[in-house]
Amino acid sequence: MRHKPGRCTPCRLQDIFAFSALILLALCTLLLSPAESQARPKSMADLAAISGKLVETGVSYGAIPSLYRPRYDRILDADLNTSADEIVFVVMLPDGPRIYLQRYMVWHQVVNELIDDVAYTITYCPTTGTLMAYDASMGGLNLIFDVEGRLYDGNSVLIDRNSGSLWLQETGMAFEGPLMGRGLPTIPVFWTTWGAAHSVFPQASVMAKPAGNRPYGRDPYGNYQRKDTYYDNDRLIYPVERLDRRFPRKTHMLCLEYENYLLALDVAYVKKKGTVNFFVGPHALLAVHDPHLNVVRVFNRQIWAEPFLFVSRYGKLMDLKTRSIWDPATGKALEGNMKGAAMPEYFGGYSMWFAWYSINPETLTVPGPGEVPENLLSPDAPGHDSPAPGSAATPAATGLPPAP
Repeated sequence: MRHKPGRCTPCRLQDIFAFSALILLALCTLLLSPAESQARPKSMADLAAISGKLVETGVSYGAIPSLYRPRYDRILDADLNTSADEIVFVVMLPDGPRIYLQRYMVWHQVVNELIDDVAYTITYCPTTGTLMAYDASMGGLNLIFDVEGRLYDGNSVLIDRNSGSLWLQETGMAFEGPLMGRGLPTIPVFWTTWGAAHSVFPQASVMAKPAGNRPYGRDPYGNYQRKDTYYDNDRLIYPVERLDRRFPRKTHMLCLEYENYLLALDVAYVKKKGTVNFFVGPHALLAVHDPHLNVVRVFNRQIWAEPFLFVSRYGKLMDLKTRSIWDPATGKALEGNMKGAAMPEYFGGYSMWFAWYSINPETLTVPGPGEVPENLLSPDAPGHDSPAPGSAATPAATGLPPAP
C-alpha cells in the first residue's frame, strides 16, 4: 500500500539507498561494457582475416550432407522410439513448432526449410554444442546451406549453394564470397528434452529419421545423457584462439545479442536459481527458468518508469513491486494488479562456453557483475511496496501460499 503524500516513513531513507544501489549497478555494467557495437567481427578486414584462420578437419565439402525439406512424423509416432530425456531442438516456425532430434542433427548439422516461399536454416555444430536457427531469406533470395568442412575456433563453417559464400555457423555472418558482410536474423530455438517438448507441444511436427545408412543411434562425439564424454569434459579436438577460465569449457550457455551487447547465460545456474535479475548496460533484463519446457527465457523487466524486480516463490514468478504473479513461459502477468501486462522476450541460440568466448571475448555473462544482489530481492527489502493484508496483491489473493 502506498503511503499518503507528506507522511514521513522510517523506511524512506532505506528506499533511497536501495534504488541508488540499482542505479549504481546499472552504471557499473555500462563501464564494464564497450560503448561501440560488440557485434562480431567489427570490420570487413576482420571478416577477411577469418579465412586465413580456418582449420582443416579432413572432412570434405559434402561429406556431412545437409537436409532439404525433410519428412516429418507426428508426435505419437516419434514417441514410440524416443526416450523422455533425449536431447531435442524446438524451432518456432511460421506454421508452428517443429522438433529436431539431436541424434539426427549430429550427422547432418544443417536442415534447410522453405515455408510460404521463405527459407529457414536450422544449424547444429556438435564440436561446440552450438545451436542456431536463422531466417535464410535475403532480399528475396532463399539461401540453401551446407557444411563446408573446415572450422573456425572449433565452430562449423557453412557454405551457401546460391553464391558460394562462407558463413560462421555461430554468428550467421558471411566472411568470404559475394555475400561477405551480410548477416542472418535469428529465429526462436530451444534446447530441451523430448519429454518436455512432447508435453508443451503435443501437436508439433517431428523431423523423421533421414534416409540413408548412418548409425543414428550412435553419437560420434559423446552422449548428453552420460557423464565424462566429449560433451562435458575439458578436451578440445580443435584449437581455438583464446580461452577463458570463468566457466568450465563445455558449460552450456544461452547466447544472444541485445542492443549491441553480447550475452552468455549459464543455463544450469539460472535453472538452479529460478530467477535472475540483471543489467546489460542500462537495460534491465530478467532470466527465468520455464519449468514446463525446461528452458531459460530472457525478458525485458522495464515495465514502468523503473525496472521491476522478480523472485521465484513457491514455484511461482512474482514481482516485488505489486506482488503480481507472472507466467515464466510467456512473460505475461496472470494475477494481481499487473494482470494483462507483458514483458518482451528475447531469443538467441546455444553454445559451449569455450566456443562462444573465443569468437566473442567482449561478452557479458550471467552470473556476472551485472546481476542484482540477493539482498535487494527479499520481499521485505527496502524499496518494495508491501500491500496491506487482504489487498489485491497479497500472497493469498495471488495464489501464493503463506510463508511457513
